[in-house]
Amino acid sequence: MPIDFVPSRAIGWALAGCALLPCLVLALSHGPLRIAAPGKRFVSAAILSWLSWATVMAMLAPAWLELLSGALLLATATLAGFTLWTLIAWGFTLSLLQALDRGVRSLTVEEWALVYTRGRPFDVFARDRLGVLFMLGLAEPRGRNIVMTANRGWFLARLAGWFRRLFGLSQ
Repeated sequence: MPIDFVPSRAIGWALAGCALLPCLVLALSHGPLRIAAPGKRFVSAAILSWLSWATVMAMLAPAWLELLSGALLLATATLAGFTLWTLIAWGFTLSLLQALDRGVRSLTVEEWALVYTRGRPFDVFARDRLGVLFMLGLAEPRGRNIVMTANRGWFLARLAGWFRRLFGLSQ
């Protein structure tokens, strides 16, 4: 009995809707279509992606099981995309790591806090986030200083910076 790995038209269009979501987020990140607020940008892209998929489904009129499968695929892509988007747009720990990257040398905790907060007072929550960076091996203490790890920390800081620039988010 042969196995057919080619998805039905309804599932194929659901996969296209999944791929459309990051493309729409990217399109809404730059130029005349730019939406400045990151939350509104993602929600707008998700709504457009779902509306596009629903329009095609209305024309195809698939069986209920294919419709449900497509909706679950698109829901999964929306949730996974939102998780990644929140890390890129508002990721506190990644922002702390990028503050270390902006420093030209190793920093004391106080200097690092000033770089991160751009001169505003530093609170207890930031110290908690620093513990997460240590636990993940992205930064490490060296005496009274904090340094980014050479491989993992540097790579993730650069990758996060690239994604933030790609999606038109401030550094």
